[in-house]
Amino acid sequence: MRILFVTPYPPSRVRVRGYGFLKELQRKHEVTVLTQCSSEQELSDVEVLRNRGFQVIAVQESKRHAALRSGRALFSNIPLQVAYACSELFTQAMHDLCAQHVFDVVHVEHLRGIASMEQFVHTQPLVWDAVDCISLLCKHTRVAGPSLKVRMVARLELERTQHYEARLLSQLRHVVVTSERDRQAMIDLHRKQAGDLNHSDDALDHKVSVLPNGVDLDYFHPMPLDRRRFNIVFSGKMSYHANVAAVLYLYQQIMPLIWRQIPEATLTIVGREPPKAIQLLGRDPRIEVTGYVHDLRPYIRRAEVMLTPMVYSVGIQNKVLEAMALGTPTVVAAQAAEALEARPGRDLLIAEDAPEFAQQTLRLMRDAELHATLSRCGRRYVEEQHNWEMVTDRLIDVYQRAAVLHRVENAANVSDCLKSRYSIL
Repeated sequence: MRILFVTPYPPSRVRVRGYGFLKELQRKHEVTVLTQCSSEQELSDVEVLRNRGFQVIAVQESKRHAALRSGRALFSNIPLQVAYACSELFTQAMHDLCAQHVFDVVHVEHLRGIASMEQFVHTQPLVWDAVDCISLLCKHTRVAGPSLKVRMVARLELERTQHYEARLLSQLRHVVVTSERDRQAMIDLHRKQAGDLNHSDDALDHKVSVLPNGVDLDYFHPMPLDRRRFNIVFSGKMSYHANVAAVLYLYQQIMPLIWRQIPEATLTIVGREPPKAIQLLGRDPRIEVTGYVHDLRPYIRRAEVMLTPMVYSVGIQNKVLEAMALGTPTVVAAQAAEALEARPGRDLLIAEDAPEFAQQTLRLMRDAELHATLSRCGRRYVEEQHNWEMVTDRLIDVYQRAAVLHRVENAANVSDCLKSRYSIL
Protein backbone atom coordinates (compact mmCIF):
# COMPACT_ATOMS: atom_id res chain seq x y z
CA MET A 1 0.00 0.00 0.00
CA ARG A 2 0.99 3.61 -0.52
CA ILE A 3 0.42 5.31 2.85
CA LEU A 4 0.49 8.97 3.85
CA PHE A 5 1.14 9.18 7.61
CA VAL A 6 0.12 12.58 9.01
CA THR A 7 1.19 13.58 12.52
CA PRO A 8 1.20 16.85 14.52
CA TYR A 9 4.75 16.07 15.69
CA PRO A 10 7.53 13.74 14.44
CA PRO A 11 7.17 10.18 15.78
CA SER A 12 10.10 9.11 17.97
CA ARG A 13 10.98 6.77 20.83
CA VAL A 14 9.23 9.28 23.10
CA ARG A 15 6.15 9.51 20.86
CA VAL A 16 5.99 5.78 20.59
CA ARG A 17 2.66 5.01 18.92
CA GLY A 18 3.40 6.61 15.56
CA TYR A 19 7.01 5.46 15.72
CA GLY A 20 6.01 1.84 16.36
CA PHE A 21 3.50 1.82 13.52
CA LEU A 22 5.95 3.41 11.08
CA LYS A 23 8.71 0.88 11.78
CA GLU A 24 6.35 -2.00 11.03
CA LEU A 25 4.63 -0.36 8.04
CA GLN A 26 7.99 0.33 6.42
CA ARG A 27 8.69 -3.40 6.12
CA LYS A 28 6.00 -4.02 3.48
CA HIS A 29 4.58 -0.66 2.42
CA GLU A 30 5.59 2.67 0.90
CA VAL A 31 5.19 5.33 3.57
CA THR A 32 5.40 9.12 3.33
CA VAL A 33 5.35 11.11 6.57
CA LEU A 34 3.83 14.60 6.77
CA THR A 35 4.53 16.26 10.11
CA GLN A 36 4.59 19.59 11.90
CA CYS A 37 7.74 20.83 13.64
CA SER A 38 8.19 23.65 16.12
CA SER A 39 11.49 22.95 17.91
CA GLU A 40 15.09 21.89 17.34
CA GLN A 41 14.36 18.54 18.99
CA GLU A 42 11.52 17.88 16.54
CA LEU A 43 13.74 18.77 13.59
CA SER A 44 16.27 16.30 14.98
CA ASP A 45 13.54 13.65 15.21
CA VAL A 46 12.73 14.29 11.54
CA GLU A 47 16.34 13.58 10.60
CA VAL A 48 16.21 10.30 12.52
CA LEU A 49 13.20 9.26 10.44
CA ARG A 50 14.91 10.28 7.20
CA ASN A 51 17.99 8.30 8.16
CA ARG A 52 15.73 5.29 8.60
CA GLY A 53 14.67 5.66 4.96
CA PHE A 54 11.36 7.52 5.32
CA GLN A 55 10.34 10.32 3.01
CA VAL A 56 9.42 13.08 5.46
CA ILE A 57 7.79 16.42 4.64
CA ALA A 58 8.25 18.67 7.67
CA VAL A 59 6.17 21.84 7.99
CA GLN A 60 7.88 24.28 10.34
CA GLU A 61 5.87 26.78 12.35
CA SER A 62 6.77 28.66 15.51
CA LYS A 63 5.09 27.94 18.81
CA ARG A 64 4.35 31.66 19.06
CA HIS A 65 2.12 31.55 15.98
CA ALA A 66 0.36 28.47 17.32
CA ALA A 67 -0.16 30.13 20.72
CA LEU A 68 -1.64 33.21 19.00
CA ARG A 69 -4.18 30.97 17.25
CA SER A 70 -5.17 29.51 20.63
CA GLY A 71 -5.51 32.99 22.07
CA ARG A 72 -7.84 34.07 19.29
CA ALA A 73 -9.95 30.94 19.89
CA LEU A 74 -10.60 31.78 23.56
CA PHE A 75 -13.92 33.43 22.73
CA SER A 76 -14.99 30.87 20.13
CA ASN A 77 -16.35 27.32 20.43
CA ILE A 78 -13.15 25.77 19.02
CA PRO A 79 -11.02 23.68 21.41
CA LEU A 80 -7.82 25.56 22.21
CA GLN A 81 -5.54 22.70 21.24
CA VAL A 82 -7.36 22.36 17.92
CA ALA A 83 -6.81 26.07 17.26
CA TYR A 84 -3.19 25.67 18.38
CA ALA A 85 -2.53 22.93 15.83
CA CYS A 86 -4.73 24.10 12.94
CA SER A 87 -2.16 25.36 10.44
CA GLU A 88 -2.79 26.73 6.95
CA LEU A 89 0.77 25.76 6.02
CA PHE A 90 0.11 22.18 7.11
CA THR A 91 -3.16 22.05 5.18
CA GLN A 92 -1.47 23.45 2.06
CA ALA A 93 1.30 20.85 2.30
CA MET A 94 -1.41 18.17 2.36
CA HIS A 95 -3.07 19.72 -0.73
CA ASP A 96 0.25 19.71 -2.58
CA LEU A 97 1.02 16.09 -1.69
CA CYS A 98 -2.41 14.83 -2.73
CA ALA A 99 -2.16 16.75 -6.01
CA GLN A 100 1.15 15.04 -6.80
CA HIS A 101 0.44 11.51 -5.55
CA VAL A 102 -2.41 9.07 -5.12
CA PHE A 103 -2.38 7.40 -1.70
CA ASP A 104 -4.19 4.19 -0.85
CA VAL A 105 -4.83 5.49 2.65
CA VAL A 106 -4.17 8.62 4.72
CA HIS A 107 -3.44 7.96 8.40
CA VAL A 108 -3.97 11.02 10.63
CA GLU A 109 -2.81 10.85 14.24
CA HIS A 110 -4.33 12.64 17.25
CA LEU A 111 -6.83 15.45 17.68
CA ARG A 112 -4.10 17.93 16.81
CA GLY A 113 -3.37 16.11 13.58
CA ILE A 114 -6.95 16.09 12.34
CA ALA A 115 -7.29 19.81 13.15
CA SER A 116 -5.67 20.76 9.81
CA MET A 117 -7.13 17.85 7.82
CA GLU A 118 -10.91 18.15 8.18
CA GLN A 119 -11.45 19.24 4.57
CA PHE A 120 -9.95 15.95 3.35
CA VAL A 121 -12.43 13.76 5.23
CA HIS A 122 -14.59 13.14 2.14
CA THR A 123 -11.91 13.39 -0.57
CA GLN A 124 -9.29 10.99 0.80
CA PRO A 125 -9.40 7.42 2.24
CA LEU A 126 -8.75 8.76 5.71
CA VAL A 127 -8.20 6.83 8.95
CA TRP A 128 -8.14 8.94 12.11
CA ASP A 129 -6.05 7.50 14.95
CA ALA A 130 -7.57 9.59 17.72
CA VAL A 131 -5.34 7.67 20.20
CA ASP A 132 -7.39 8.83 23.22
CA CYS A 133 -10.76 10.44 23.78
CA ILE A 134 -9.56 13.93 24.70
CA SER A 135 -12.91 15.10 26.06
CA LEU A 136 -12.80 12.17 28.51
CA LEU A 137 -9.36 13.39 29.59
CA CYS A 138 -10.77 16.92 30.04
CA LYS A 139 -13.60 15.51 32.14
CA HIS A 140 -11.17 13.85 34.54
CA THR A 141 -8.72 16.77 34.55
CA ARG A 142 -11.28 19.40 35.55
CA VAL A 143 -11.80 17.49 38.81
CA ALA A 144 -8.38 16.03 39.61
CA GLY A 145 -5.87 18.24 37.75
CA PRO A 146 -2.71 19.01 39.76
CA SER A 147 -3.24 22.81 39.78
CA LEU A 148 -6.05 25.38 39.60
CA LYS A 149 -4.77 26.55 36.21
CA VAL A 150 -4.91 23.02 34.75
CA ARG A 151 -8.41 22.46 36.14
CA MET A 152 -9.65 25.80 34.79
CA VAL A 153 -8.36 25.08 31.29
CA ALA A 154 -9.98 21.63 31.39
CA ARG A 155 -13.32 23.19 32.36
CA LEU A 156 -13.01 25.64 29.48
CA GLU A 157 -12.11 22.88 27.01
CA LEU A 158 -14.56 20.16 28.03
CA GLU A 159 -17.74 21.18 26.22
CA ARG A 160 -15.86 22.46 23.17
CA THR A 161 -13.93 19.23 22.84
CA GLN A 162 -17.03 17.09 23.32
CA HIS A 163 -18.80 18.87 20.45
CA TYR A 164 -15.70 18.75 18.26
CA GLU A 165 -15.02 15.03 18.75
CA ALA A 166 -18.70 14.18 18.28
CA ARG A 167 -18.80 16.14 15.01
CA LEU A 168 -15.67 14.40 13.74
CA LEU A 169 -17.16 11.04 14.60
CA SER A 170 -20.29 11.84 12.59
CA GLN A 171 -18.16 12.63 9.51
CA LEU A 172 -15.40 10.03 9.64
CA ARG A 173 -15.77 6.38 8.63
CA HIS A 174 -12.68 4.91 10.28
CA VAL A 175 -11.54 5.88 13.79
CA VAL A 176 -8.96 4.15 15.99
CA VAL A 177 -8.38 4.49 19.76
CA THR A 178 -6.12 2.69 22.23
CA SER A 179 -8.64 1.30 24.71
CA GLU A 180 -12.22 0.10 25.01
CA ARG A 181 -12.94 2.83 27.57
CA ASP A 182 -11.95 5.50 25.03
CA ARG A 183 -13.96 3.78 22.32
CA GLN A 184 -17.08 3.74 24.47
CA ALA A 185 -16.53 7.39 25.42
CA MET A 186 -16.38 8.33 21.74
CA ILE A 187 -19.57 6.41 20.96
CA ASP A 188 -21.35 8.02 23.93
CA LEU A 189 -20.36 11.47 22.65
CA HIS A 190 -21.96 10.75 19.29
CA ARG A 191 -25.14 9.39 20.88
CA LYS A 192 -25.38 12.37 23.23
CA GLN A 193 -25.13 14.76 20.31
CA ALA A 194 -27.83 12.76 18.52
CA GLY A 195 -29.99 13.11 21.64
CA ASP A 196 -30.40 9.38 22.29
CA LEU A 197 -27.96 7.83 24.75
CA ASN A 198 -29.62 4.42 24.45
CA HIS A 199 -29.64 4.29 20.66
CA SER A 200 -27.74 1.32 19.19
CA ASP A 201 -26.00 2.07 15.90
CA ASP A 202 -24.15 -0.86 14.36
CA ALA A 203 -22.38 1.38 11.85
CA LEU A 204 -21.13 3.59 14.69
CA ASP A 205 -20.01 0.58 16.72
CA HIS A 206 -17.98 -0.72 13.79
CA LYS A 207 -16.38 2.55 12.76
CA VAL A 208 -14.43 2.92 16.04
CA SER A 209 -11.74 0.25 16.48
CA VAL A 210 -9.50 -0.46 19.46
CA LEU A 211 -5.80 -0.86 18.66
CA PRO A 212 -3.60 -0.90 21.78
CA ASN A 213 -0.07 0.41 21.85
CA GLY A 214 2.78 -1.96 21.23
CA VAL A 215 6.27 -2.17 22.70
CA ASP A 216 9.61 -2.35 20.92
CA LEU A 217 10.52 -5.72 22.40
CA ASP A 218 14.08 -5.65 21.10
CA TYR A 219 14.75 -2.30 22.74
CA PHE A 220 12.82 -2.91 25.96
CA HIS A 221 14.21 -6.24 27.10
CA PRO A 222 15.39 -7.43 30.54
CA MET A 223 19.00 -6.30 31.01
CA PRO A 224 21.55 -7.89 33.35
CA LEU A 225 21.52 -5.10 35.94
CA ASP A 226 21.47 -5.45 39.72
CA ARG A 227 18.28 -4.30 41.38
CA ARG A 228 18.44 -1.28 43.69
CA ARG A 229 17.03 -2.65 46.92
CA PHE A 230 13.80 -0.89 47.99
CA ASN A 231 13.88 1.46 45.00
CA ILE A 232 10.57 2.52 43.42
CA VAL A 233 10.40 4.18 40.01
CA PHE A 234 7.88 6.32 38.15
CA SER A 235 8.51 7.29 34.53
CA GLY A 236 6.77 9.57 32.06
CA LYS A 237 6.85 12.96 30.39
CA MET A 238 6.68 15.21 33.42
CA SER A 239 5.22 18.20 31.60
CA TYR A 240 2.01 16.15 31.21
CA HIS A 241 -0.43 17.20 33.93
CA ALA A 242 -1.74 13.66 34.61
CA ASN A 243 1.81 12.50 35.37
CA VAL A 244 2.35 15.48 37.68
CA ALA A 245 -0.85 14.62 39.56
CA ALA A 246 0.26 10.99 39.85
CA VAL A 247 3.72 11.86 41.22
CA LEU A 248 2.35 14.30 43.79
CA TYR A 249 -0.15 11.65 44.93
CA LEU A 250 2.65 9.07 45.08
CA TYR A 251 4.88 11.31 47.17
CA GLN A 252 2.24 12.74 49.47
CA GLN A 253 -0.08 9.76 50.02
CA ILE A 254 1.74 6.50 49.21
CA MET A 255 5.41 6.95 50.09
CA PRO A 256 4.76 7.95 53.74
CA LEU A 257 2.96 4.61 54.23
CA ILE A 258 5.90 2.75 52.70
CA TRP A 259 8.51 4.71 54.70
CA ARG A 260 6.75 3.72 57.94
CA GLN A 261 7.60 0.09 57.16
CA ILE A 262 10.82 0.54 55.15
CA PRO A 263 12.51 3.88 55.99
CA GLU A 264 15.33 3.24 53.52
CA ALA A 265 12.97 3.02 50.51
CA THR A 266 13.76 5.47 47.70
CA LEU A 267 11.77 6.95 44.83
CA THR A 268 13.15 7.78 41.38
CA ILE A 269 11.11 10.06 39.10
CA VAL A 270 12.28 9.75 35.49
CA GLY A 271 11.02 12.05 32.75
CA ARG A 272 11.78 15.22 30.90
CA GLU A 273 10.52 18.71 31.71
CA PRO A 274 9.52 18.25 35.36
CA PRO A 275 7.73 21.40 36.62
CA LYS A 276 8.92 23.21 39.72
CA ALA A 277 6.49 21.31 41.95
CA ILE A 278 8.21 18.05 40.96
CA GLN A 279 11.76 19.44 40.98
CA LEU A 280 11.28 20.55 44.60
CA LEU A 281 10.68 16.93 45.61
CA GLY A 282 14.36 16.31 44.88
CA ARG A 283 15.22 18.21 48.05
CA ASP A 284 14.18 15.10 49.94
CA PRO A 285 17.31 12.87 50.05
CA ARG A 286 15.11 9.82 49.46
CA ILE A 287 13.86 11.23 46.13
CA GLU A 288 15.73 11.47 42.81
CA VAL A 289 14.26 13.66 40.05
CA THR A 290 16.28 12.94 36.92
CA GLY A 291 14.73 15.25 34.34
CA TYR A 292 15.57 14.23 30.77
CA VAL A 293 17.66 11.07 30.41
CA HIS A 294 19.05 9.66 27.17
CA ASP A 295 18.03 6.13 28.15
CA LEU A 296 15.36 5.48 30.77
CA ARG A 297 15.66 1.68 30.63
CA PRO A 298 18.35 1.28 33.34
CA TYR A 299 16.32 3.35 35.81
CA ILE A 300 13.28 1.13 35.32
CA ARG A 301 15.16 -2.16 35.16
CA ARG A 302 17.17 -1.49 38.36
CA ALA A 303 14.07 -0.57 40.38
CA GLU A 304 12.36 -3.19 42.50
CA VAL A 305 8.89 -1.87 41.65
CA MET A 306 7.29 0.46 39.10
CA LEU A 307 4.33 2.36 40.55
CA THR A 308 1.77 4.05 38.28
CA PRO A 309 -0.83 5.54 40.65
CA MET A 310 -2.59 7.55 37.94
CA VAL A 311 -5.14 9.78 39.62
CA TYR A 312 -6.79 10.06 36.19
CA SER A 313 -5.87 8.75 32.77
CA VAL A 314 -7.12 7.77 29.34
CA GLY A 315 -5.84 5.28 26.80
CA ILE A 316 -2.96 2.94 27.58
CA GLN A 317 -0.05 3.80 29.86
CA ASN A 318 3.12 3.13 27.87
CA LYS A 319 5.15 3.32 31.06
CA VAL A 320 3.36 0.20 32.32
CA LEU A 321 4.01 -1.81 29.16
CA GLU A 322 7.67 -0.75 29.02
CA ALA A 323 8.26 -1.69 32.66
CA MET A 324 6.65 -5.09 32.11
CA ALA A 325 8.76 -5.62 28.98
CA LEU A 326 11.88 -4.84 31.02
CA GLY A 327 10.84 -7.38 33.66
CA THR A 328 10.17 -4.85 36.42
CA PRO A 329 7.08 -5.74 38.49
CA THR A 330 4.38 -3.11 38.25
CA VAL A 331 1.57 -1.90 40.50
CA VAL A 332 -1.10 -0.13 38.46
CA ALA A 333 -4.09 2.05 39.28
CA ALA A 334 -7.33 0.16 38.67
CA GLN A 335 -8.64 2.55 36.00
CA ALA A 336 -5.35 2.39 34.07
CA ALA A 337 -5.40 -1.41 34.22
CA GLU A 338 -8.82 -1.46 32.52
CA ALA A 339 -7.11 -0.77 29.19
CA LEU A 340 -5.05 -3.97 29.50
CA GLU A 341 -5.91 -7.65 29.30
CA ALA A 342 -3.23 -8.51 31.86
CA ARG A 343 -4.00 -10.93 34.68
CA PRO A 344 -3.88 -9.31 38.16
CA GLY A 345 -1.66 -11.21 40.56
CA ARG A 346 0.30 -12.83 37.76
CA ASP A 347 1.22 -10.21 35.16
CA LEU A 348 0.86 -7.14 37.41
CA LEU A 349 -0.76 -5.94 40.62
CA ILE A 350 -3.69 -3.54 40.90
CA ALA A 351 -4.42 -0.98 43.60
CA GLU A 352 -7.47 1.19 44.27
CA ASP A 353 -6.11 3.68 46.82
CA ALA A 354 -2.95 4.79 48.64
CA PRO A 355 -3.03 2.12 51.39
CA GLU A 356 -3.44 -0.62 48.77
CA PHE A 357 -0.59 0.80 46.65
CA ALA A 358 1.65 0.77 49.71
CA GLN A 359 0.53 -2.74 50.69
CA GLN A 360 1.15 -4.18 47.21
CA THR A 361 4.55 -2.48 46.99
CA LEU A 362 5.66 -3.82 50.37
CA ARG A 363 4.39 -7.25 49.37
CA LEU A 364 6.57 -7.23 46.25
CA MET A 365 9.63 -6.06 48.19
CA ARG A 366 9.26 -8.88 50.69
CA ASP A 367 8.09 -11.76 48.48
CA ALA A 368 10.89 -12.84 46.13
CA GLU A 369 8.75 -15.53 44.48
CA LEU A 370 5.95 -13.09 43.65
CA HIS A 371 8.52 -10.60 42.38
CA ALA A 372 10.01 -13.22 40.06
CA THR A 373 6.57 -14.34 38.82
CA LEU A 374 5.48 -10.82 37.89
CA SER A 375 8.83 -10.15 36.24
CA ARG A 376 8.58 -13.25 34.06
CA CYS A 377 4.84 -13.20 33.31
CA GLY A 378 4.70 -9.46 32.74
CA ARG A 379 7.27 -9.78 29.99
CA ARG A 380 5.39 -12.70 28.45
CA TYR A 381 2.11 -10.75 28.49
CA VAL A 382 3.64 -7.86 26.55
CA GLU A 383 5.20 -10.25 24.03
CA GLU A 384 1.83 -11.88 23.40
CA GLN A 385 -0.52 -8.87 23.50
CA HIS A 386 1.52 -5.77 22.63
CA ASN A 387 3.73 -6.89 19.80
CA TRP A 388 3.94 -4.07 17.23
CA GLU A 389 3.79 -6.52 14.33
CA MET A 390 0.49 -7.95 15.56
CA VAL A 391 -1.04 -4.53 16.30
CA THR A 392 0.07 -3.16 12.92
CA ASP A 393 -1.52 -6.10 11.11
CA ARG A 394 -4.81 -5.04 12.67
CA LEU A 395 -4.19 -1.46 11.56
CA ILE A 396 -3.66 -2.71 7.98
CA ASP A 397 -7.11 -4.32 8.16
CA VAL A 398 -8.58 -0.89 8.95
CA TYR A 399 -6.56 0.65 6.11
CA GLN A 400 -7.89 -1.91 3.64
CA ARG A 401 -11.50 -1.27 4.66
CA ALA A 402 -10.95 2.47 4.21
CA ALA A 403 -9.29 2.03 0.81
CA VAL A 404 -12.00 -0.30 -0.51
CA LEU A 405 -14.85 1.92 0.68
CA HIS A 406 -13.20 4.98 -0.87
CA ARG A 407 -12.82 3.22 -4.24
CA VAL A 408 -16.43 2.04 -4.17
CA GLU A 409 -17.73 5.51 -3.34
CA ASN A 410 -15.58 7.10 -6.04
CA ALA A 411 -16.88 4.61 -8.60
CA ALA A 412 -20.46 5.32 -7.53
CA ASN A 413 -19.88 9.07 -7.86
CA VAL A 414 -18.44 8.63 -11.36
CA SER A 415 -21.42 6.47 -12.32
CA ASP A 416 -23.86 9.07 -11.00
CA CYS A 417 -22.09 11.80 -12.97
CA LEU A 418 -22.24 9.76 -16.17
CA LYS A 419 -25.94 9.01 -15.68
CA SER A 420 -26.64 12.67 -15.09
CA ARG A 421 -24.72 13.66 -18.23
CA TYR A 422 -26.49 11.11 -20.43
CA SER A 423 -29.89 12.10 -19.07
CA ILE A 424 -29.20 15.71 -20.06
CA LEU A 425 -28.17 14.64 -23.55
